[in-house]
Amino acid sequence: MSVSKQLYYRLARLAPVSLLQKVVARPLLLPYHHLVTDRDVPYISPIYPYKNREAFAADLDYLLRHFMPVTLGEVIGAAKGGKPLPKNAFLLTFDDGLREVSETVAPMLEAKGVPAVFFLNPPMLGNRTMFYRFKLGLIIGALRNGSMASPARTEAAQLMGTSLAELETAVKAIRWHNRELADELGALLEIDFEGILAKERPWMDESDVEGLVKKGFSLGGHSMDHPYYQELEVDEQVAQTLQSVDAVCNRFGVRERVFAFPHSDAGIGKAFFERVFGSEGQLDLVFGTANHRQDMDERILQRFNCERPGIPVADSVKGILLLEALRKASGKNLVMRS
Repeated sequence: MSVSKQLYYRLARLAPVSLLQKVVARPLLLPYHHLVTDRDVPYISPIYPYKNREAFAADLDYLLRHFMPVTLGEVIGAAKGGKPLPKNAFLLTFDDGLREVSETVAPMLEAKGVPAVFFLNPPMLGNRTMFYRFKLGLIIGALRNGSMASPARTEAAQLMGTSLAELETAVKAIRWHNRELADELGALLEIDFEGILAKERPWMDESDVEGLVKKGFSLGGHSMDHPYYQELEVDEQVAQTLQSVDAVCNRFGVRERVFAFPHSDAGIGKAFFERVFGSEGQLDLVFGTANHRQDMDERILQRFNCERPGIPVADSVKGILLLEALRKASGKNLVMRS
C-alpha cells in the first residue's frame, strides 16, 4: 500500500463510525470479495490478495455490530421504490464463483445469519475451463519462485517484447483481448494448465451452487468469460451480460435478474444500461466497483473492495465513508456516463 493510502486510512481511523454514518447517510454499504481461505492459492495469490478465515470472521463481527444485513430481495425492492432499507444496511457480494465460496464462505455466513450474493461466470462452473487470469497467476508464481530455467525466461521475455527485469510487469499487463499469450507462455514454460485445473478445481460445481440456493443465498451473472468490458463493443457487452444472467436464472431457478461487472464498469455508456434494464434484458440491478459513487440510475449500485488482508474492515468502512463524504462535499460523487 502506498504511503498516501496509509496516511489516509490512519486519518479515517480517527473518526467514529457512527459519526461517518450520520454524515454520509448512506442507505447501503456494499463490500465485495472473491474468496476467503487460509491456504496459499497458487493461481490467485500472485494476482490479488484475500483474507483468511480469522480476519473474515472478525470483519463479519464488526459489520454486524455497526450495520444491519439485508437480502438481495430487499435491495431490489428498495431500488424499485418499495419499502426503504433499514438504517445502516449492508449487503455482501462475492465474484467469480470460486470453490472457496461453498467450502469456506457460505458456512461462515450461514453461522452468523448473513445473506450474500454470489456472482457467477456460468461456463467456468464445473471446472470446464481455466480462467486466463489464473494462468497469469501461475506464470507469475513460476517467475517468482525460481522454478523457471534461465533460457525459458529469456524466450518468455522475447515473446513479450520486454526485458527480463520487466517480464513480470508485462505478464500482468496481459488482458482478455490478448489472452492467448497466456497459453503461449504456459507452453514455453512447461506449465500444465489442464493438469492444474483438474487437480485444483478452482470453481464451484453446479451441485455446490444448488446447495447455496437451498441455503437461501442469492445468485447473479458475472459475464460469460470475464472480459474487460471497456474492450468490447456494446452488442458484446450486452450479450455477455444477458447470457450469463439467463444461464444462472434458468439453471438454478432464481428469479432475481442481477449482474456484477467483471473487473470494472468504468467507461460503460448509457446505451448499455438502457438495453439491459429495458425489454431486452429486464435486469433488476447492476453492480459496479466505483467505490460507492452515485450512478445515473438507482438500479446501478457501486461496491468497494473489502478483501485486502492488510486493511481491517473497520478501516475499509471508515475509509469508504469518509471518501464518499469528501466527494459529495466537492461535487465529485457522480459516475459520468455518455
